[in-house]
Amino acid sequence: MPIKGVKICGARCRTKGGAPCAGPAMKNGRCRMHGGVYSRLEKHGRSTLRAKAERRQERAFLKELEILTKDIERINNGPAQNS
Repeated sequence: MPIKGVKICGARCRTKGGAPCAGPAMKNGRCRMHGGVYSRLEKHGRSTLRAKAERRQERAFLKELEILTKDIERINNGPAQNS
């Protein structure tokens, strides 16, 4: 039984009858089970926007280092000069 004055989710459930979900809706119009995380502003942890950005920067930096290392190896292992 839905709470009076609160919007309900309305997503179709995967039950035999396919009745609409009666859970209370979030701002996006779906309940927590059918609408997922409404806000991308997680407080802490691995999936915060800041943590994702840091990992992206670290990967770019490591890629740059790998390219520089290959260039240095190519220069050092280049054609041998006759002495």
